[in-house]
Amino acid sequence: MRIRELTSEQKKILYLILLLSFAVRLILVFVVSTSLKSDSVTYHRLALSILEGEYSLDGRATAFVVCGYPAFLSGVYFVFGEGQFFVKLIQSLLEVFTCLFFFKVSMKFLDVKYSLISLAVFAFFPSNILFSQAILTESLFGFFAIVVLYLCIMNDFGKITPGHIFITGIFFGLAIIVRSSFSFAVILLPLYFLVNRKKLFGDKEFSKMMKYSFCFLAGLMIILSPWLIRNKIVMNSFTLATQGGSTLWEGNNPLATGTWNSEAVNSNPLFDDPDEIQRDRKFYDSAFEFIANNPGKFFVNGFRKLGYLFSSERMALLYFEESRPGESSTEVYRRVNPLLLLLVNVPYFSVMIFGMWGLLLLGGNRFFMYGFPVIWMLTIFIFVGLARYHYVLIPFFIIGAVNYFSGKKSFGTVSIMGKAVGIIFTLFLISVWTAEIYLFLK
Repeated sequence: MRIRELTSEQKKILYLILLLSFAVRLILVFVVSTSLKSDSVTYHRLALSILEGEYSLDGRATAFVVCGYPAFLSGVYFVFGEGQFFVKLIQSLLEVFTCLFFFKVSMKFLDVKYSLISLAVFAFFPSNILFSQAILTESLFGFFAIVVLYLCIMNDFGKITPGHIFITGIFFGLAIIVRSSFSFAVILLPLYFLVNRKKLFGDKEFSKMMKYSFCFLAGLMIILSPWLIRNKIVMNSFTLATQGGSTLWEGNNPLATGTWNSEAVNSNPLFDDPDEIQRDRKFYDSAFEFIANNPGKFFVNGFRKLGYLFSSERMALLYFEESRPGESSTEVYRRVNPLLLLLVNVPYFSVMIFGMWGLLLLGGNRFFMYGFPVIWMLTIFIFVGLARYHYVLIPFFIIGAVNYFSGKKSFGTVSIMGKAVGIIFTLFLISVWTAEIYLFLK
């Protein structure tokens, strides 16, 4: 069912949810302010360098992070002037369209009533609202990621043209140019074509599979190739971002804890190497050497990374708190208003627990609903975990949670393997949150 096929009453509810969600964000644009910190500072400095006709940090050309979000910031700065106000305003407006595409995705798996409930949960999800007010990639990346998901599940590719696949590639490229860690998800479309080649392409399965894969890659490269060519000319390497090696090393070194570790970073002089390309390669070599020599630690750290990935919404809250000299992030977290802690974390905990079981109960073609979260978790398992990174998983788990409470299917339809996955994941989440609460109260 398309939006134009909704009843007038259903359309009123849809537009009311979208309008109110924007109103809430708009109020926060005026009343919430914070200083730039961590990654926000980097994005801001890169945006200013773009306005000066280059892409640089500390006066040196760089490819440290992909250019999508700094380019977005520079565009806002160019039109409205430097400052956070209009960035947050535009991100708040952008999230209205993210919500709209989320509703379209929900309609593929839920009826209209539960799709509207799902939209309401997503639109007013506390951490989603908070990230719209941060100078971080979440809002822009979230928009492109949800459009990619919508394009992937639309009609299950049963009657999709090469042009549609080409556009899917373009939006995939836009998502990657904002968050390079999304690159691993590129494998999903060709894999989907391969697994479903007979159903999709019939007698000419091989030639059509290659044609559609080429259309997808063509759309992808239209977005990525200018950036890659720039990096080859300026940095002498076809690289997406030179932070890949250091990120991999941060998750795989003798001092690795599973997340960003200041002790490990501060003790490695390689971070001071001005040659980004050489530095990146050395980090990759060091990380791969560690993994090869310590496979057991690699897997243990991998699960620690997943623990950090699914930890509480602390990063959404910490962004708006000012730390004092010598204060740890946990100490800052303890200063957050307890009511705000509950307001932000209880919905998150609930959505993740019930969402897992609801995803297992989904009907229809679940390839992409399972594929994107699995690829994202594998990426984190290999590299490094941060609570911020579960932002992109929230849409999947909200749809799952609403599906769980819809009662449309019973657990008798879930395989033994599926039930085992649900139980293991639930116990894992409870263990992570229990440990986090213990350390918080300690």
